[in-house]
Amino acid sequence: MITAYLSQEYDKILLAPFFVDESWVHYEQNEIEVLKFDVSDQILGESIKHNLNLFAEKNDDLTKRNKSDWPAFKASKLKTIKEFESKFSRISISGLNEANLILAFDAETKSKDEIDLRTTISAYADSNELGNRLRKLHKAQIEMKIE
Repeated sequence: MITAYLSQEYDKILLAPFFVDESWVHYEQNEIEVLKFDVSDQILGESIKHNLNLFAEKNDDLTKRNKSDWPAFKASKLKTIKEFESKFSRISISGLNEANLILAFDAETKSKDEIDLRTTISAYADSNELGNRLRKLHKAQIEMKIE
């Protein structure tokens, strides 16, 4: 599982791989990959695959973490969490089964009707296709229309 945070305004895509602990709590790893917003779809797709492969089991004491310790927020280099949450859109990418044969891309929207977006794609899709799919979902998420 990873989360992609995208901001055209700040010219960044942040890819955050996750750990899962023994109680099934998912949390971001500290190492976040930072890409330029206009990176090629090929490189973006390769980075998605690489970060998905970093998913691992690890126990950690999360009780001492503050929201300001949020790895993606720190990687953004923004001054406030409020600014980060308003300037970066969030898309979660996860496998739909243990073998991760199909990936689900889930995009939160600001829809007043609480409608979010999902697309699925083969985990074996070409890297270029993975990057392109993430961009198309992000565009639909921001513009709130689907092409």
